[in-house]
Amino acid sequence: MPVLEEAEVKRQIKEKDFARLYVVCGDEEYLKQYYAAQLCERAVEEAFRDFNFHRFEGKDTTPEEIAQAMEAFPLGGGRSCTMVRDFALEGMGGDAAFLAFLQGLPPHGVLVFWMDTAAFHPKKNKALLEAINAAGHVVQLNRPEAAQLARLVAAGAKKRGCAIGSGTVNYLIETVGGELNTLLNELEKLCAYAGEGQTVTNAHVDAVCVKSLDARSFDMVKAVAAGDGGRALRLLDELLRQKTAPPLLLGSLIANYVDIYRASAALRAKKRPEAMAQVFDYGGKTFRLQNAGRLAAKMPAAQILHCLALLDAADRKLKGSGLDPRFVLEECLAGLLVKT
Repeated sequence: MPVLEEAEVKRQIKEKDFARLYVVCGDEEYLKQYYAAQLCERAVEEAFRDFNFHRFEGKDTTPEEIAQAMEAFPLGGGRSCTMVRDFALEGMGGDAAFLAFLQGLPPHGVLVFWMDTAAFHPKKNKALLEAINAAGHVVQLNRPEAAQLARLVAAGAKKRGCAIGSGTVNYLIETVGGELNTLLNELEKLCAYAGEGQTVTNAHVDAVCVKSLDARSFDMVKAVAAGDGGRALRLLDELLRQKTAPPLLLGSLIANYVDIYRASAALRAKKRPEAMAQVFDYGGKTFRLQNAGRLAAKMPAAQILHCLALLDAADRKLKGSGLDPRFVLEECLAGLLVKT
């Protein structure tokens, strides 16, 4: 499946060298929104935007409405652009008329399907993919790898008039998570707090950034690994007071221990924990494996399996026993603190 690379999308936007069709998909929400908006903004002349740009919500839109918008000639002799957000594209693979419409899109228009929350897996339907490729491109934008994510954060700080070291970049990602939109929002706050011309530090991150649930649950895991039951219970109490849903909290704990198990397997195979990112899809979150590796190096494999068994039992109780969720979570923490 020919997928348009990000660099080529940038070139086409910059040079206004547009295809007739783009399907913008993937798991990175910020990049999808950004490039869908850029395609539509650059494809239409600003003076005629009100006449030549059409936007639809997929769930409320029919193929006939999309076709009518595309067939309308643009005012001013330029291009028209039609954006459709979350259209059920996969379900149209067996519609011969729709496929013919895609293949025969008029040259005066650009059609952008922005798959914001709707799933899109073109490989599942050969006929649909052939129709897309006949008129344009699939633009698949997935979460950046850790190194690329770090470069984006550093570049974002520079654009905002600040510097940020690699250690602080990693600390920021560990603290708020690897979702690009969240990172850029937190970076905006950080640079405003640090001030123009200043260097963002870990202390700034601690002062203004909100820790993600995964980061806070990892703090609990570190407290358990250190045998600090008091701190682990205080962190649990804090999360519950903040109305964190118990199933989400337990799910985050389980994910952290799964990371430790995978990191442990890598270490036993004489590999770096980050090597597991090649087997499992961590996207820009390989820092999770690095953090997990530091704990896994100090935990016997039997202890890790024991912890996973306790977490599995707690998950079953939380979902089916009717017991008080706080009791289930506190009982689980007490069990995790006991060394086997």
